[in-house]
Amino acid sequence: MELRDCRFYYGGQDMNFAVYSDIPCRAIYLGSIPLPFGQTRVDIYEVEPSEKAQWVIIKQRDCDKENLKFFVRKGDKILESELHHLSKTVRENIVRRFPKLSAEFKPPLAA
Repeated sequence: MELRDCRFYYGGQDMNFAVYSDIPCRAIYLGSIPLPFGQTRVDIYEVEPSEKAQWVIIKQRDCDKENLKFFVRKGDKILESELHHLSKTVRENIVRRFPKLSAEFKPPLAA
């Protein structure tokens, strides 16, 4: 899946996301979904990477579950990739820029 086709959700502390990249990205607000219980809502975002970005990682939290989604540039597109498919260069770059994030990888990345 291409990054530009993905949507990410923010609903406070229980549902949110963080963006990590080799070059800063922009999160663009698309709208919100009102929830039927209480006075809460979930905001919807898309992530727009820099034209020079080579990789983007999205860390998503939904209640007690967290997961990482990896996206790597292939030509003019940034496509989703599995951790084990990342090149050694990309993995080393991630570990160098975000050492604490690499501790969350399963399995851990060796630098």
